[in-house]
Amino acid sequence: MIKSRVGFFLFLAVLMASPCAFAMSGRDVYEKVQEVRERGLDRKTEATMVLYDRGGGKRTRTLTEYGKNASPEAYKVLVVFNSPADLKGVGFLIHAHTFADRDLWAYFPEYKRVRRIPTASQDDSFFGSDFTYDDFSGPPNLDDYSYRILREEAIDGKPCYVVEVKPKIRRKYTSYIAWVAKNLWVHTRIEYYQDKELYRSGAFRDIRTIDGIPTPFKIEMENHKTRHRTVLTVGNIRYRTSFPNELFSQRALERGGK
Repeated sequence: MIKSRVGFFLFLAVLMASPCAFAMSGRDVYEKVQEVRERGLDRKTEATMVLYDRGGGKRTRTLTEYGKNASPEAYKVLVVFNSPADLKGVGFLIHAHTFADRDLWAYFPEYKRVRRIPTASQDDSFFGSDFTYDDFSGPPNLDDYSYRILREEAIDGKPCYVVEVKPKIRRKYTSYIAWVAKNLWVHTRIEYYQDKELYRSGAFRDIRTIDGIPTPFKIEMENHKTRHRTVLTVGNIRYRTSFPNELFSQRALERGGK
């Protein structure tokens, strides 16, 4: 009788530690994350980006990002650099026809032409920073990934689901692990892996709720191979904007959002 009880409690402990013991699935968590992202599509963000090299040097940039819920299409995003002088007017434009089908362009005033960015380059460096084009490309298509909750853990005092996410299509990374804050449904930390090697990680801090939308005001991204890191600090953000479609045209990209 005693052995049977011990066996039962061991079985119960294993059951509670298994993924099926979680109240939500990994996909459930990311559907919540997607809801928050979609509610924040209409916005204007003014931010400062500081790039730190491994030798301690730093470069500072400022940028403005415009976003639009472009229903019946998915969304549109325009990013324009305001400083320094050698980057002023450089821009990035995205038209997401669906969450999976996206067109990306970049503009460089020096060459006076718009350059299309191939989808295969979405994981490349965003204008020399440790962010990627994909980091600025809006919500993804959830069906392009698989999800598995690994555990629950607190980051900066916030209870989080720790979720392993694997792309079903070829990407620069083979998986990433994300800490998603419960009830806020935003990332607090993310780690990108190439097979088992950590190559890039991000921390999302100073999370404030603006117009009902949880928003990290400081994001630090680090490339562990180059020992280079980038800190993005939001100076001002405004949601529930209503920008015209003309702002998200290639002509507006060439004119720096004007």
